[in-house]
Amino acid sequence: MCIRDSGIYSIQMKILDESKAIRIKIMDFLSRREHSSKEIYQKMSHRVESNEMLINEINKLISDDLISDERFAESYFQSRKRKGFGPLRIKNELAQRGINDSIFYSIQPETDWSYLAFQALEKKINGKKPDDIKAILKLKNFLNYRGFEFKDIDKALSMLDEENR
Repeated sequence: MCIRDSGIYSIQMKILDESKAIRIKIMDFLSRREHSSKEIYQKMSHRVESNEMLINEINKLISDDLISDERFAESYFQSRKRKGFGPLRIKNELAQRGINDSIFYSIQPETDWSYLAFQALEKKINGKKPDDIKAILKLKNFLNYRGFEFKDIDKALSMLDEENR
């Protein structure tokens, strides 16, 4: 329902007070993408009358395997990895979404982070070889911001050096 309020539109959300309505709304979120249980709780906590009812519904959906933190973590990990982000950043983002470090470490053991850092570096420089120390430091900062570890950054830069010889 939209209400015009001094030139600004505000949306009033219906407060959910039945477990069936809560479950339907959660399923609506899950139909778009995977969510962690923490994300679902955060999105729904201001929409429900009873947090206890919300927690019960989340637990039912977890037991029905409709909400899975492992599945969410795998999906999120693959998405962020494809976009060129490193392990430190992905692990931090997953932690913010309520995912344990143990889940992160179980989904990423075979990943070659140095090669992914090299790919992100190649995309960033777009064929232009960095020629001075300032440009190299800028690239190191870029990879650091992306969440790559220093050993992977150094290896990626040496791979770039070898390719440009």
